[in-house]
Amino acid sequence: MKTDIERLKERFINAETEEEITAIDKEMKALADKDINAFSTGLIDCAKDTNKEAAEVLIRERLKSILPFISVSALSRTYFKKSPQWFYQRLNGGIVNGKPARFNHNELKMLSDALADIGKKINQAAAFVF
Repeated sequence: MKTDIERLKERFINAETEEEITAIDKEMKALADKDINAFSTGLIDCAKDTNKEAAEVLIRERLKSILPFISVSALSRTYFKKSPQWFYQRLNGGIVNGKPARFNHNELKMLSDALADIGKKINQAAAFVF
């Protein structure tokens, strides 16, 4: 059911006419009528996936303004013990082993702590300048 909903979602995103949207709406209603419990579960799963994707876009957008000013190589090696490519794969959702790479919960916490530590070091350096 989830794959049917995802397929309809993709069609909806790419729909160009009101007729296409109406046809998609009818198909969604037919899926719901067929098995409301499976439809509800599939819809919730799709919503969770969408929320996860949105959160990843937000992370990338929030980091966009600072990444030019820090060394991603030093960040990834010092705090994650990984390569810069590993970091960018997760930041950009690059395909690894056939699926998009993502930061897990622990890695996001580590990234937050790393950025706080870098910020603290920048503040300390700024205090010595003037």
